[in-house]
Amino acid sequence: MNVALQREIRRDSQRGSTLIELMIAILVLAIGLGAVTTLLTIAIASNDRNSRDTTGTLLAQMVIEQISAQNVYSDVNVGTTDCVGTVHQFSTTPGAVGTGAGASLTADGTIDFTQPVAALIASGYAMQYVDCSAGGGVPATYDVRWNVMAVSTNASTRMITAAARSTGNQLGGFHFVVPVNLRGIGGPTIGE
Repeated sequence: MNVALQREIRRDSQRGSTLIELMIAILVLAIGLGAVTTLLTIAIASNDRNSRDTTGTLLAQMVIEQISAQNVYSDVNVGTTDCVGTVHQFSTTPGAVGTGAGASLTADGTIDFTQPVAALIASGYAMQYVDCSAGGGVPATYDVRWNVMAVSTNASTRMITAAARSTGNQLGGFHFVVPVNLRGIGGPTIGE
């Protein structure tokens, strides 16, 4: 092979990348970084929604535990205080078998959130609970409702259905929040 030809081949192979190749590489990198940023944004929003669902579940569970721990014939007030200092009293009086007292139940036995909440709050079967431990220090409000139903003619055993969901536009943008519905049975303890 000719020495001049070898030098020309070596010079061609040692040339750097062209401006077009560099621009294409930057474009591919930008698209990749954009996708990663979108993925992280979606993951953070999903984590926030999951955190709020967990808080709603814990609130519904707290209501069931507080009510079921009380003797049906007791005059003790049961309730909780939220982070802004609002005291919420829980009505524990059971209603009739099949319908109960408090929040209306749907055909499948879950709490009906189409019912206006003001009358339920006044009667002690609902609360607007404010949780200040929400992500970013922004308080989150939860609509918590419950129904207390006698299980049979023995009024000391009752079924408590509680539901909670976050309210307002706390997750950013429009969203649909599925309420958490829980049920529990409260009955007399031994010796009552």
